[in-house]
Amino acid sequence: MLNALTRLVRDFGSRDAEARADLRMVSRIPGVISVAELRSRQMSRIAGVVSAVTQSCNGENPRLTITVADGTGEARAQFLGRREISGVRPGALIVLEGRFCSADGTLTAHNPVYELVQTRDDSED
Repeated sequence: MLNALTRLVRDFGSRDAEARADLRMVSRIPGVISVAELRSRQMSRIAGVVSAVTQSCNGENPRLTITVADGTGEARAQFLGRREISGVRPGALIVLEGRFCSADGTLTAHNPVYELVQTRDDSED
């Protein structure tokens, strides 16, 4: 039982370390600012980890909403007219560029330019 617990703690710890390394990697992308530095209604470029993905229901107009976190805060991106984007999933590293405006207390960009960032795990597949 102790070995299982030790492995569990070790595995979760290594994932945390990998996540921190990924956040450090995206923070070094040229032209990127932290989410904490975002200002409403200004064109900005941020990078982070996709922490949530929400799709609109079938009866609604197509819409994909993602939440991106970079360790300093969270921002959202809404992609209107689509319900999915290949590769955009929780845990993916992404760069977003657009005009972020305050909506429900969270800065949100509509149809921003995006770029998925390749990670160590992606290159091993």
